[in-house]
Amino acid sequence: METIKRLFPAALACLSFFFNISCASVRMGAMISDSLSAGDYARAGKLLDKGPAAYGKGNKLLYLLDKGYVLHAGGDYHGSIAAFEQAKQEYDALYSVSLSKEAATWLVNDYLAPYRGEDFERVLVNIFQAVNYCMLGDFSGALVEARQVDERLRLINSRYNQGEKNVYKEDAFARLLSGLLYETEKNGRGENDAYIAYAKAVQIYEEDYKTHYGLGVPLLLKQNFLAAAQWMGSREAMEAGVKFRGEDFLPLPEKAKKAEVILFNYNGRSPYKKETAVPVPLPDGYVLSLAFPSYERRPNQVKASSLRARSASGQLYAAESEPVEDICAIAEQNLDNRRVRVIAKMLVTAGGKYALEKAAERRIEETRGENTAIGFRILSSLYNIFSNRADLRCWQTLPAEIRAARLLLEPGVYDIFVETSEGGASRLGGIELGRFNLSPGEKKFLVVSTWE
Repeated sequence: METIKRLFPAALACLSFFFNISCASVRMGAMISDSLSAGDYARAGKLLDKGPAAYGKGNKLLYLLDKGYVLHAGGDYHGSIAAFEQAKQEYDALYSVSLSKEAATWLVNDYLAPYRGEDFERVLVNIFQAVNYCMLGDFSGALVEARQVDERLRLINSRYNQGEKNVYKEDAFARLLSGLLYETEKNGRGENDAYIAYAKAVQIYEEDYKTHYGLGVPLLLKQNFLAAAQWMGSREAMEAGVKFRGEDFLPLPEKAKKAEVILFNYNGRSPYKKETAVPVPLPDGYVLSLAFPSYERRPNQVKASSLRARSASGQLYAAESEPVEDICAIAEQNLDNRRVRVIAKMLVTAGGKYALEKAAERRIEETRGENTAIGFRILSSLYNIFSNRADLRCWQTLPAEIRAARLLLEPGVYDIFVETSEGGASRLGGIELGRFNLSPGEKKFLVVSTWE
């Protein structure tokens, strides 16, 4: 029993280590997310000033993701670009780590491995970078980021074996954004590329997003696709007209005379991960725990939003926003697709632990006796149950969804704001975005965040 007495404090120390690692990053992400929800960017910034060490060992990527998004939501687009570029480098470095260096984590706990990010999280880095560049008026830089989304998704899915591909293999919103950016080139080639991007976006919304996330083709995309198809020629215009019969749209030459205001509304808070643990009895009295992560959605009171503009004469223009990217649904589906791989790893872990512990028990029985061996078995089972924890790390500062709205306005000065609907009641006065002097052919991107 003396051996057990010596082992028990060590086991407790190991468990405490696991809990501290797991709690640090999850706790920091939750606090920063709460700060954003309260509109307290200053507090979020102070938390981030503590640096990556506050997130615990191996969680630098989470720190950079949170930093990039907080700066983005707070309007520091240059700072956000720098943080997200570091996040990209960290992500790529983590994927180059030799598997042999992480072999030990398969027999202990996922938290010992650095956080590599979910597949969709890596793709969202490019999307938010694209919006960063849009807000700075650098449409060519934004287009580079938007185009990289497809390349990144192909690379991610190429790493999986046959039958392990993710449902999330293309991003419709990134294609829609690419089309908007191609339109800014206005050189013939840009309009052609915009049509291709819109056509692909329509296909993804219809075939992937509608099926897996319940998200259909947004009105903004329908109208832009029809306009681009008309510009392409009679055949494309006829095919698009059949698909979206009866939809009104403004032809590209007419739209070029207008000012275009495009709103991206980051709405709600992304889901967080929770754990479901199932004790599994093994031969000879050993017990293991299989712990599964799953996403839990947060309640959100903001159900809708509208983009509004008031001219100098007092004329009011409004456009309702529509969801273009359901981050909650993508996150849930992404994790469901990964569940088979998670279970396979847990089974390997369980088998490895059992083999090692059974061998250690036999040695203890030979040298210390049967009672000590029984005590070791009990202690090992308790350790297995409490140390095998689901990895609950995730990018918690993300919004639940991205909504979009668009106004086509005559050139002039406008006060632009956003109104939200919370359970059927509008928030009068709305969120002021500023006064803008809009020019013919100008494409103005605006961003607003809304929470519960």
